Amino acid sequence: QLACPLDLGCHSVQASEQMKFKFCGDLDAPDWLLAEISLLAKISSVRMKLLCSQVAKQILGEAFEPEKFAKLTGDPSFSQSDVRAICSSIQFILESAARFDVEDAVLNNELQQLGMPKESSESLCRPYRDNRQKLKERLSNVGLSLPKLESLEWRVDYVLSSSRLKEVNEPSVQMHITYSDPCLVAMSEATGKRVPIPQVETFEVSGDKFRVLYNELKAARALMASLEQ
Repeated sequence: QLACPLDLGCHSVQASEQMKFKFCGDLDAPDWLLAEISLLAKISSVRMKLLCSQVAKQILGEAFEPEKFAKLTGDPSFSQSDVRAICSSIQFILESAARFDVEDAVLNNELQQLGMPKESSESLCRPYRDNRQKLKERLSNVGLSLPKLESLEWRVDYVLSSSRLKEVNEPSVQMHITYSDPCLVAMSEATGKRVPIPQVETFEVSGDKFRVLYNELKAARALMASLEQ
């Protein structure tokens, strides 16, 4: 059981273990969000309202100002990673609540169930209530974003033997794939906007498995092309 970060009469985070949350799409709250509740609880209600207003503006397309955001946290003990975690947590709450069209009163109640002090949850919900319709429209315009292939490197080796087999005499294909996932983002120091974090996958397959992979990808591409017509 995770106790409430501040002894302010708020609920225990343990409540999330038995409950589903509407702002999470009637699912459990993410574990990483539960871990950041203690950071959000340290922020005063006044600063929480200002922070949420800044994050809402960023979601709506305005430039993000890291220095201003760090100043609004109002706690010199916060590290840069803490500030980023606070920003990400607030952004997730606002975007997810808007995406699932959650009433501000419901969001307020659910945040308190997660362990957020009442004053802080109410301060977060005020900017959400004021920008709810704009956030819904913005998120609906963004639409579905899928991972994007950034680069593909490959190499074919012919294996004569190995430590396990005296004779192999088979080709081996090594793949190095770099892609961007819109669900995994970070703040750009240059622009102050959210940008995808490059992801790298490296694997090795036999010649036979590579041919299977190639044919399946080729068939999938043909199917996608037929749907576009």
